[in-house]
Amino acid sequence: MDCWIEKLNNGTLAPYQCNTVNGSANLITGSVKYSSYGYEVSHMWTYIFIAAFGVGSIAQLMLGIFWRTWWTLPTLTAGTAVEVIGWGGRLWSVLSWVWDYNAGGIWFSEYNAYIIQIVCLVVAPTFFSAANYILLGKMMASTGPKFSSLHSQSFSAIFVTADIVCLVVQGAGGGIAGTADDDAGSDMGAYIMTGGVILQLVVTILFTGLFFEWIIRRKNNNPAKKQYNPFFILYKSNRQAKKAAAANPDGLVSPSATLTEEIPMNSSGQIKAEDGNSYTNSTVGFDSIGLSDGKVKMLCGLITVGTILIIIRSVYRSVELLDGWTGKIAINEPLFLGMDALLMFLFVLVYSIVHPGLAFGRRLF
Repeated sequence: MDCWIEKLNNGTLAPYQCNTVNGSANLITGSVKYSSYGYEVSHMWTYIFIAAFGVGSIAQLMLGIFWRTWWTLPTLTAGTAVEVIGWGGRLWSVLSWVWDYNAGGIWFSEYNAYIIQIVCLVVAPTFFSAANYILLGKMMASTGPKFSSLHSQSFSAIFVTADIVCLVVQGAGGGIAGTADDDAGSDMGAYIMTGGVILQLVVTILFTGLFFEWIIRRKNNNPAKKQYNPFFILYKSNRQAKKAAAANPDGLVSPSATLTEEIPMNSSGQIKAEDGNSYTNSTVGFDSIGLSDGKVKMLCGLITVGTILIIIRSVYRSVELLDGWTGKIAINEPLFLGMDALLMFLFVLVYSIVHPGLAFGRRLF
């Protein structure tokens, strides 16, 4: 069978023998050309990671149900499931490679599969970030809400809201890129996705700063003298606020009714009790909610590892998307496997071994 290609010198057509063996070079340029990815997607690593994230998704679902930590289902479980969908898109690409003999021959894969994998694998870590934000908010509220400049009532709400914004921006960019009719529209979608990834990186860095502030203040028993609580109205209207106040007579979790809350304390850093006459140690009440110092250290280590993995991955994705779809970073599969796939799998693995349910869960049976 002959493949008719256009000769470059005079525009006439000339027959060339087709070479449809996997990995065949372009008959004009002599180099192998692949659509979308710029490389042939690895069959082996695609199967490995789709299996790994598939097992991780099932594990997160079962652990969330077993420990009754329902908030991990729309965060850890959902994020891992989105990873599975993204790797399913890469598997679709692997199975759809065909030899297009036009213009000398190029290996073509399904474009929709490419868009599915790029969008899902870019946005999936936003769900993991949300898990970090919620976990730290719960730990702060339980073991030392006075050690942060941001009130525990607003901590998770602010960062999860910011995370949702990042998710929407990244998803919108992916939608624009996927429906674009030309390279300009596709590049615009990529830049919007990049903006969402960079925003996520900034939010994560701010989160890290508050996390370390809480660690240092708690270690030195140095409560913040003023806390900001922009979500106080929502908490005030929540019936759980009254229950929290009744269950914590030491005032560790107070239903603040103002944007900022002054924390009454003496020169020794002891917090004034509700009777207004005596002072109590700011660390009183840790054991009453069943969260030992060992568990606090365990959760701090978990959040630290998870945050580092997300920051490294976000930096990589930001540089990759800014470099463009066909940039040197985007067409480097080993770099993608190491800086995105492996890091996010490690996140899922760590959160499966040290699940938040070990500290905050209630066993189903």
